Amino acid sequence: MSSEKNLRTEQVHIDEVSCKATSTIQWFVEDKNKKGNATHPITHNNKLSIHICGKDGFAAIARDIAAAKGSIDLVCWGFDPGMELVRNGYNWPRAETYGDLLIAAGRRGVRVRLLVWYSYSGGKVQQHMPGHTHGTSPWTIQTGDIAVQQLNAARSLQLIREHARENRHKKEWNIPGDKLAAMAREEYCCSWYKAAFAGRLQGISIRTRDGDSGSIGESLGQEARRPDAIERKLFTLGGTHHQKPILIDFAYDDGKKAVAYVMGLNSLTDYWDTPEHCVENPLREQGGAKTKQERAEGVKDCFDFDTLKPYRDYACRIEGGRALIPVHENFERAWERAGGAAPAKPYVCSAPPSALLRKAAPGNSTVQIVRTQPEEGDFTIKDIYFNATRVAAAGTGYLYMENQYFQYQDWAEHLLAIRKKVIAGWNRNCAKIGKTNEDLPVMHVFVVIPAPEKAQMVPRTYDTLATLGQQDGMTGQVKMIDEANEKARRDEAASRQYAFRGVTGMRATQESLPDVISTANRIDKPSKLILEKTYGLQVCLAVLNACEFNQARRQWRYREIYIHSKLLLIDDGFFTLGSANLNQRSMAVDSEINLATNDPRHTTALRKRVWAQLATEENNGGNATPQEVEKTFKEWVKLMNRNKKRQKSLSNDPIDKQMKGLIVPLDDGRSSTIRFG
Repeated sequence: MSSEKNLRTEQVHIDEVSCKATSTIQWFVEDKNKKGNATHPITHNNKLSIHICGKDGFAAIARDIAAAKGSIDLVCWGFDPGMELVRNGYNWPRAETYGDLLIAAGRRGVRVRLLVWYSYSGGKVQQHMPGHTHGTSPWTIQTGDIAVQQLNAARSLQLIREHARENRHKKEWNIPGDKLAAMAREEYCCSWYKAAFAGRLQGISIRTRDGDSGSIGESLGQEARRPDAIERKLFTLGGTHHQKPILIDFAYDDGKKAVAYVMGLNSLTDYWDTPEHCVENPLREQGGAKTKQERAEGVKDCFDFDTLKPYRDYACRIEGGRALIPVHENFERAWERAGGAAPAKPYVCSAPPSALLRKAAPGNSTVQIVRTQPEEGDFTIKDIYFNATRVAAAGTGYLYMENQYFQYQDWAEHLLAIRKKVIAGWNRNCAKIGKTNEDLPVMHVFVVIPAPEKAQMVPRTYDTLATLGQQDGMTGQVKMIDEANEKARRDEAASRQYAFRGVTGMRATQESLPDVISTANRIDKPSKLILEKTYGLQVCLAVLNACEFNQARRQWRYREIYIHSKLLLIDDGFFTLGSANLNQRSMAVDSEINLATNDPRHTTALRKRVWAQLATEENNGGNATPQEVEKTFKEWVKLMNRNKKRQKSLSNDPIDKQMKGLIVPLDDGRSSTIRFG
């Protein structure tokens, strides 16, 4: 469980007449903001704007890259040169590609630095650098000086069309236009990477970096819950750099036009989607084999979709402000390490651009940049999650969690521990203020997750959900555990019978159960009643589904919306978003970067936007008073169940089949006795 060593101690004076005192809620990692040693400064002069999903987020990034004058620094988990950030058509290239945007910036004198996570084995599995990790044998590669100088997506498409026209008499080049476009894309990405790594793209430098197994091993040694042997090997040998910040014009014109993005969006074409999350969207990539994989992800439905599944994520744009300084320092340190430098001291920006030091103005936001960086012993994302949860759990409002991986049991236990203290204190003292146990203050927790990506991720998800009494949606794992326990009970009874008769050699007991099942058996799994009476908690667990009527097939279709988000919202007073998932990887293994703010305006506006998208405008929580949150919570549960009923209805009437909102209960029929965190 996270300690509270990062909290600030302060004296609070009580007015003798009113018997009241005023204090400040400590949302941030206060100890990292000490004067003279502010490794993670809490900054107050930042202009924020939040983008939901790739369409808006990538469009804003494209505008800022196109306007860049001095520098562009990108940190990526993966990078796709052929990705169109803005999409105006249905065949590649649908608009200017990411690679072309950077080429254009470099040619007009902008210094472009691209830092991407890469390992040979990881690249083969993730295929996160098209043209470098895969697609490395295209129909041709542009290598000549003139060809490299003219490199762009439109030219790649023109070249292959001309070649196909000249060779149309050959059977192998009798190829339809969409396939030619796909082949042109493959060639473009491969040519782009080869030129970039050779330093032949004007103004563009590229470096790759891999996880540091030694630092990761030390980090895991500090975790309260140690990973399995298989997990530990995957973590230490397969640690990644999962950050994805972008920093533009940091020092140009003293930082007057500086902007940064802290986000969960990967710079890969698969992560582009609209907030509407249509079942099918021709602006997303073609599905092919990937749509068939949805069956392996615990989702029940048809799997002959034409395009990739809907994706949900967030990006926060920071315009000016001191928060850009730690984003810059994060990049420079990583860039130096990736270049082979091992400085005695981490890079510190000793002379920040003057425009970033301006005084805070009305409308500005307080921001702290937090990270997971094992090489530097930085685990402030975990600190911010645990501290913000501690603050939330001491109150009676709401906590909203939208996360790709809900697999960190330590966090769920932390939430319960704080709430148990709060409720115990209430029960001891409520009579003094004229209240009874029936007036118990309730905190409402909304959790939105996808079905676990792989079956081996089911056990960790189950354990975290079970800690909060929400395991019923993991139907396959629940069934497997129940059946294994029942078999163990029967075997143990039979073993006693054999022993009574003097027969030896049979010994099958609870001790022989797989560790995954033994671990699950040790979790308390509070009932709904205990959750409320002992912890003062009500928990709502949802997944997201898209819904539409397919005219060609004359049928209603439903499809999982993949949650790639990493968002925590609390009480209209705080949120954090970025690259960090709620799992051990993000808290202790992979490099991550998040933004945290206590700006109530942005938090309130974001909560209303998100909840309206997910559960309709009438269930957006209103002004988030305790009464409105309680009502919204109940309506979410009702709506989830009604939507599931609509999916199962045999009618074709829109009244019976059309979902309202996107939320449905989790129903994952998979099971596993192997853990992959």
